[in-house]
Amino acid sequence: MPVRTARHRTLRSRLTAAAVAVGAVAASVVAGIGHADAVTKEYPLHDCINISPNIVDLPYMPTRVFVSDYAGTTYMQITYGSYWIGVGYDSVARLDWTNLTTNRKGTLIDKSWVRPPNTGVHNFTLPSRDFGPGKVKLTLSTVNRNALWAIPARSCGGVVVAP
Repeated sequence: MPVRTARHRTLRSRLTAAAVAVGAVAASVVAGIGHADAVTKEYPLHDCINISPNIVDLPYMPTRVFVSDYAGTTYMQITYGSYWIGVGYDSVARLDWTNLTTNRKGTLIDKSWVRPPNTGVHNFTLPSRDFGPGKVKLTLSTVNRNALWAIPARSCGGVVVAP
């Protein structure tokens, strides 16, 4: 039986470790890493111009919805703005959705606020299996309020494609 030196064992350990590392990298490339399919799509909202509760402010005017899907959850974000630095207002949004393919329906509620110079964002999440697949009609209804009063906005909406 040949005698192995410590140097020979170290070299063999390094080669074995390198082979394992190369195998792991190759396996991850073949199998894919993570959820690279989490793509965000943007869809227009129609007829969403409404008065701000601050009256002499930028109108409450969400113009689009961002839709993404990640790990079995659908995420939707609707943005709106205000020019009154440091004042802004609160907004309670109701998002009614109807899947035009499956006829499934639902309602989501979000309370958010805009405090300029930041943008207000309505965030909605739900299980993707409930929301999709196919085209989904969205109807957005909001009530916007400042320290003095609340002003309901007229409903508006659009159609998105569920991931």
